[in-house]
Amino acid sequence: MATGAVYKDLLPIPDDDPRHGEATTTTMTDAPTESHALAMEAANRAEHKGAAQVNHAEEVVNLGWNEPKEAIANPLVGGLNNEDLWILVRRFNKVSRLLVPTR
Repeated sequence: MATGAVYKDLLPIPDDDPRHGEATTTTMTDAPTESHALAMEAANRAEHKGAAQVNHAEEVVNLGWNEPKEAIANPLVGGLNNEDLWILVRRFNKVSRLLVPTR
């Protein structure tokens, strides 16, 4: 006969088997924050859409990252001029490089 504690003595047994339940997560479409709600509202207004936000017949793979700025549609993102967009992208890349550990 075994003595001592076993896992079922230490942990409560759940009412439902968690392996058979449906996993749910909260997303922006369920209950967005105020800032996301404002951003989504602005993005859905047709008159404020940029070239990257309008519907395209095919998948867009290049919006002109390596083109001269005169050749790129302005704005790519509605409500934000392209120079400000590039600054945000550069800042994001700089911060993400700082957060990712190097080997």
